[in-house]
Amino acid sequence: MTKPLYVRGTELGAGIPKICVPVTGETRDDIITQVKSAVDAGAELIEWRMDFWKEESPQKYLEETLYAVSGAASDVPLIFTIRTDREGGNFRYSARDYVALNETAAESGRADLIDIEYLQDPEEMGPLIEKLQGLGVRVIASNHDFEKTAENDELLDKFSRLEESGADVIKMAVMPQDTADTERLMACTRQTVDNITDKPVIAMAMGKNGTASRIEGENFGSCVTFGTVGKGSAPGQMPIGELRELLEELHRKK
Repeated sequence: MTKPLYVRGTELGAGIPKICVPVTGETRDDIITQVKSAVDAGAELIEWRMDFWKEESPQKYLEETLYAVSGAASDVPLIFTIRTDREGGNFRYSARDYVALNETAAESGRADLIDIEYLQDPEEMGPLIEKLQGLGVRVIASNHDFEKTAENDELLDKFSRLEESGADVIKMAVMPQDTADTERLMACTRQTVDNITDKPVIAMAMGKNGTASRIEGENFGSCVTFGTVGKGSAPGQMPIGELRELLEELHRKK
């Protein structure tokens, strides 16, 4: 049984999955504009994908930019994410830079949740997660595979390892080759929620074959889905209005 997690009054882990809008602006002005558009569209969470930011000195300007981003987000919970090129993102700096930037985000007090790619290096990411939590931030331990969907035993092993990270939320994203892969991810997520963790879980299959996973989270145990306001951050994301209609229609049928 999932224990709901409350972030700025937003409940993760119960009811209709919350819609998170990714922000992928390359400049500070673009980032703020996208955040305001997400708020106006009714986003329940906003994820700032910092790896899209074209700033030559991100460490120098991160804290003041986060202040501006969180101010524009108002009361909507903010997820801070640096997605590395190893998991489908744009961040190509060193592990040391990855750690330092995430620590700065936590120290700013402006990020409600921070996404950490735990399985890249559990020995280094485990202490980082603990430090971020000590600074008052909730942490999402995540893993993304933009090439394939692992077999069930490996998926369940990954879910178990993410659970062991000590993070507050665990997240898995895969690339299905067909709808059967999506069905397997959803079944493994349900097993994870029932048998492996009581933490909120986020799970999705990307691309056109993964559409069902983005709207059926309430049925298989995923508590967040990603909708777009303009440019998305991963294949298969739907516009927020369309996504909300589908989520509410499925909820009425339960």
